[in-house]
Amino acid sequence: MGATVGYPDAVEFLPDPPETGVSPFPSPAQGLDWSNDDHQGKSTMFSTECIHTLRQLTPNEGENDARHEGLMLIRSDTPTERKAIIYQPVFYIVIQGQKQSFLGNEVFQYDPGRFLALTVPLPMEGMVTVATADEPYLAIKLAVDSGTVLSLLRELPDLEPAKETNRGTSRGVCVCPVAAEMVAAVERLVASLADDHKRRVLTPMIIREILFYGLQSPQGEQLAAFVTRDRHHARIADVLRHIQTHFSEPLDIQALADIASMSQSSLHQHFKAVTNASPLQYIKAIRLHRAQHLLSDSQLSVSEAAWEVGYQSLSQFSREYKRLFGDVPSRVVGSVLN
Repeated sequence: MGATVGYPDAVEFLPDPPETGVSPFPSPAQGLDWSNDDHQGKSTMFSTECIHTLRQLTPNEGENDARHEGLMLIRSDTPTERKAIIYQPVFYIVIQGQKQSFLGNEVFQYDPGRFLALTVPLPMEGMVTVATADEPYLAIKLAVDSGTVLSLLRELPDLEPAKETNRGTSRGVCVCPVAAEMVAAVERLVASLADDHKRRVLTPMIIREILFYGLQSPQGEQLAAFVTRDRHHARIADVLRHIQTHFSEPLDIQALADIASMSQSSLHQHFKAVTNASPLQYIKAIRLHRAQHLLSDSQLSVSEAAWEVGYQSLSQFSREYKRLFGDVPSRVVGSVLN
């Protein structure tokens, strides 16, 4: 299956261009039962009708267009190998089967009883672990729309994020148990997608409801903090957005600290708490993951991909690519051409 993909070591792998310069969850809100944590890939929470409808809506393996912005439907008939991808803020809700995602040496396993919640963009790996042709892996990928979450918080002042505690900044990703109310909403969402009129009218309202339940989940405080720009979470999110936009340019650590209104040492501390990586490691991982995507999905040569993501030394790019992904970039290009 190849070498384990994660963040490159900050000492061995300095970013090119050169620089100039386990987490506790908050208590869930009252009113929802988040104790369903004993499901191992079995579709015991979602109805047979929901599973049947979702199978009809996913004619292709991989991602299927749900015909609604920010929503994708996923199917896999077999387990998959680990694949590197940059995860955006999203809820992954598994209807059937099981999947694992990896952030460095941390493993996040989710199934019909647990959903994956990301509140910041993170370079991770993912692999489907439970899937068969008769009972394929089925999942919904719902983008976390900050505008919708912010409007919910404005309407519900009692859901305002708590003030900073000595617990510090938590990870930007966690696995949360699925409450019964969320199960019901997801089933209605799937049903609405099967009807054109319902999809246009009801789907946006149901998505809003699901995001509301997300705010009441164990990751709700982090989600609210990132959206409302409260606490260190939001300032780190600003830095992550800047890196996502400017990763191919020289990135000065002091400039990143200025964006977060932090000292360099404070930035390093809170950045690592959210992403499980230092700023240098994160920048390097973003560049290399983007290069892998370019090599796999475009006609770019190795040198063109290296230049596109900010490298000026092809040998350094090839060396660090192999260290991270366990193979030379030219082999990726060769497999695409073949």
